[in-house]
Amino acid sequence: MMAVYFLSLRQLRGRWRIIALIGLLALPMVPAIVAVLASDKPTAEDLDNALLMAALASAILPIVVLTLATPAFGNELEDKTLSNLTLTPQPRWQLMAAKLAAAVTIALPLVAASSFVSVLVAFNGAELDGAAQAALAAALGFSIGVLVYAALFVWLGLVSQRALGIGLFYVFVWEGLFGTFVDGLKYLSIRSYSLSIVDAVDSSRFDDTSQSVIAIEAAVVGAIVVFGVFTFLTIRRLRTMDVP
Repeated sequence: MMAVYFLSLRQLRGRWRIIALIGLLALPMVPAIVAVLASDKPTAEDLDNALLMAALASAILPIVVLTLATPAFGNELEDKTLSNLTLTPQPRWQLMAAKLAAAVTIALPLVAASSFVSVLVAFNGAELDGAAQAALAAALGFSIGVLVYAALFVWLGLVSQRALGIGLFYVFVWEGLFGTFVDGLKYLSIRSYSLSIVDAVDSSRFDDTSQSVIAIEAAVVGAIVVFGVFTFLTIRRLRTMDVP
């Protein structure tokens, strides 16, 4: 299992991929710097909507995980080397765990650092109280989001050669459009689970009722169910698929 894990780390941490991801993760610093430099300081509600919801939860978090998780098995399928793994005596769950852990190992610290630093700078720059609490809540909530998105996108990369396009459709259409404007679909949205955890850690977030988040109990149950379902589906796929 450890051999597969370290091999996957080497495959996923390509120089140009990491450079591109770091550039993407730096984007939340733009509204943070604006908050520092602006003479008319943004309100907490402004930062909740623009930075936490729009930038981090709706774009940075899912795209970073999508970029790292879909190639976990997708690269093996494209290179026709997956058979080398499936012919080993390792249980399929260990192959899944190694690939998932490799994607999370890279994505989680990057997303957590980007969330913490950008929120801390933005709230301090806007001269708002509770900057450290807001930054900690963002880092924790979006770290949980990394785990759940990774389970989904690792499975997606295993079952489809168009995983990146399907993932982007899910992120921007299902979660970004339907998940925002159709209340019931928030309960089927990983983005909503992450935002609910942010709100639970820092209850002063998202006071705007038009952008209310789901209850923390529903978010925790939803996150556990989605993570469990897609890890199970990945293992099942590895056991039943015809490997070229």
